Amino acid sequence: MRRAQRWMPAMAVLLIATGCASTTEVAASPETETSTTVAAATTPWDPCTIRDEAIERAGLNVETKESGIFGRDQYGFKICGWENQAPTGVYYFSIFVGLESIDYIDEPSTFDRLQPVRVGTRNAIQYQQVNADSTRNCGVAFTAGPELIRATWITGALVRKPAYDPCMELNSVVTKLDPEFPS
Repeated sequence: MRRAQRWMPAMAVLLIATGCASTTEVAASPETETSTTVAAATTPWDPCTIRDEAIERAGLNVETKESGIFGRDQYGFKICGWENQAPTGVYYFSIFVGLESIDYIDEPSTFDRLQPVRVGTRNAIQYQQVNADSTRNCGVAFTAGPELIRATWITGALVRKPAYDPCMELNSVVTKLDPEFPS
């Protein structure tokens, strides 16, 4: 669209010049300045594009993939999730990608218990959602260029006693998927 807007005035002058009689002299049109600035991404990377083989290697069930929450992205975040069906119950792993800075999770009304961690090759921040049970849920966030990538691990409601530490499980899955994330 921008390219068309940039060339429209030049095309109009050319059409007018072509339509005039051959005896009419046409003044040279002024040069149009062009910009080499590249526009920033307006849509975040879609985590549902992670290859099925990588999802399986991370221990997740590819057949449970769900794009968005109830099929919809939310608050500018692309969302994708999978289940990990363990013998002790169901665990949910989700990835949220948005055009935000890491400061997004520094919101005390939404996230708390922030602590720096290393996950795969990335420096990240482990967090809990406010009022979440840390024995059942965990989140981790890091940036990749202009994008904030958040991953969560949620223990299914029917699991009486989680067999896993949610942050250890989350960090293990994120580490296995690390090569699939944008850099």
